[in-house]
Amino acid sequence: MSSIITNNGAMAALGTLRSISGRLTDTSQQMSSGLRVKTAADNAAYWSISTTMRSDVKAMNVVNDSVGLAQGVVDTAYAGMENVLESFVEIRNLVITATDMPQPGFKDVVKPTFSLDPEYAKSDVYKIDQRIQQLQDQAKAAMLSSSFSGVNLLYHGKNEADKASQQVFSFTVGYVGGTVQTLGIDAMDSLLLNDDFGSFPTTFPGEFNPEKTLFDGSDIIDAPGSFTPASIYWYNIPVSNPTTGDPEAYPVDQTYVLQSIENNVVRFGSDRKGLYSNVVASIDQKIQQLTSKMAYVGTVQKSLEMYEDLNRKMIDSVTSGVGRLVDADMETTASRLKALQTQQQLAVQSLGIANAAPGNLIQLFQ
Repeated sequence: MSSIITNNGAMAALGTLRSISGRLTDTSQQMSSGLRVKTAADNAAYWSISTTMRSDVKAMNVVNDSVGLAQGVVDTAYAGMENVLESFVEIRNLVITATDMPQPGFKDVVKPTFSLDPEYAKSDVYKIDQRIQQLQDQAKAAMLSSSFSGVNLLYHGKNEADKASQQVFSFTVGYVGGTVQTLGIDAMDSLLLNDDFGSFPTTFPGEFNPEKTLFDGSDIIDAPGSFTPASIYWYNIPVSNPTTGDPEAYPVDQTYVLQSIENNVVRFGSDRKGLYSNVVASIDQKIQQLTSKMAYVGTVQKSLEMYEDLNRKMIDSVTSGVGRLVDADMETTASRLKALQTQQQLAVQSLGIANAAPGNLIQLFQ
């Protein structure tokens, strides 16, 4: 039945055209954006999952930056430790050299540890002592400068917020299931010098001090042939604050390590070669302890590398998973777009034919 009031054919053709145009618009958007799920309206479940996963990726990228920061801190500390190790290996070798040098004389037998004796200053041993002091200064400079982004794993100064024994360096290394993972380094596992070690009140020599690090205070050296051991200092000494009376550490610039050894020989009659041998053994022990700390820092370096690699793999994995959910198949989308464009052209032609049908009725009255 034909009607000039209601054109059912045109209505059907127009509906088809609208449907094709809608699908063509969606496909064009997919083609231009590369996404088949761009908004929640496209697929609420996939959009929700992908949005959450993208958020996790952003968090993991931030974590990777934090791992990079931690690597900078640890690498700087390790480089500083290498410098300290080189300095003390040379110090040990110089002590060995001084063993066979002529014994120096002293103007004052009772000599303060940190005061240079004028007669001793004329000896060849003093020249070695000067070189040892230069190496000490070099090692201390390495410790104090091993700071990255305000974090120094080798040196703890006075008046810091936490005691060295209570200080933990914490680094963000992972993000899993909405939980931030951290890696903690106890300060005492890496510190080499603590200018606050004297804040712990010891009552007798050799008492355990939880604040004492590798190069703090004195090393007590057994003196063969004498009842009085020798003491050598590297960077600081425990004293009492003259104002408050509280225990604290006091930095010293010139320690005259060999003068302390030679003075013990002259003053207390200890065996010179035996005492020097014990000094070398003491420095060797420090070198071994320093090596152990370096090994520990090396394991932290390796852990950070593994965390960095794991984070990168997780980022790649999550990014790939998001792509599988929401990315458009560009080859299929391009083919669909071409087909819809052809269908649109045919629908337009069909609508034209349907619109022309009522006009054909006029021929019946001619």
